[in-house]
Amino acid sequence: MSAAAALLAALALGQFAPYVRSRVKPGDDSTQCLYWTVPQVTWSQATQGNPGTAGDTEFEAVRVSFKSWEDIFARCGNLSLREGPVINERRVGYRRNEQNNNVVLFRTLNCSTVVAEKDACWKAETCASQYDCWDDDDSTLAITLTTYDKRSGIILDSDISFNAGQYTFTTVIGAKCEPPAPTNCVPADVQNTATHEIGHFIGLDHTRANGSTMNPSASPGEVSKRTIDTGSSSFVCDVYPKGRASQACLHPTVEDTLGAKDGGCASTGATSMGAALLAWAVWGLRRRERGGRS
Repeated sequence: MSAAAALLAALALGQFAPYVRSRVKPGDDSTQCLYWTVPQVTWSQATQGNPGTAGDTEFEAVRVSFKSWEDIFARCGNLSLREGPVINERRVGYRRNEQNNNVVLFRTLNCSTVVAEKDACWKAETCASQYDCWDDDDSTLAITLTTYDKRSGIILDSDISFNAGQYTFTTVIGAKCEPPAPTNCVPADVQNTATHEIGHFIGLDHTRANGSTMNPSASPGEVSKRTIDTGSSSFVCDVYPKGRASQACLHPTVEDTLGAKDGGCASTGATSMGAALLAWAVWGLRRRERGGRS
């Protein structure tokens, strides 16, 4: 077997592992994993919520999703996911020398309908924040945009956006939406989607392991991802072990590789990272969940 074929085979096997960690270069085991190194990360929901969801039920569905992960951290992890106040924030991504929030929001407009084709934001990948719109593929249910230090893999900021322009999100358990659709049908479940995206938020990548919360696709009416599988649960215990430091994939350690650079940066809601977050360039990484169509 050639080296290239062996690599492809290894990657294919890895896709079916109980859990797969996000990497600086997705799928490249020679690059660092992404992970938080602070004891507490604060997340907030955007004030607007989702106009298409009955009442304010989407807010509670997102809270329940975070609590599912927080319960695992409380049992065996070293990280706390704390809910902050609901905030009027529509921007995603990390901005140096500004307050940064780990925000959960719903986009109801498609950027292709509100942004000129030659607008510079397309190349800069800033249209979503600039115009409060969805700038990804229509088949994508949600995106988690994670900003991290490219040398260490330390996460600086993570934001979750729902594609509420192309999908109708609901918060009830019902039947798959097929014509004639029952009144309680579920085209896209908020809690199902949020639980998956929070996995990306804490450093998980996709796996095709049977029954995994981190499977990259969701069929209409799916609610199985509301329950976090054992493989994804073990990620928390392995990577964020209680009473110990969060685990990198590669060594030397962060302290050995970063050294003294000018200018510090930290994510809102996280305690100081000290020397670990000195001025290395940061990269953004998008993780998506694909939605099925009826």
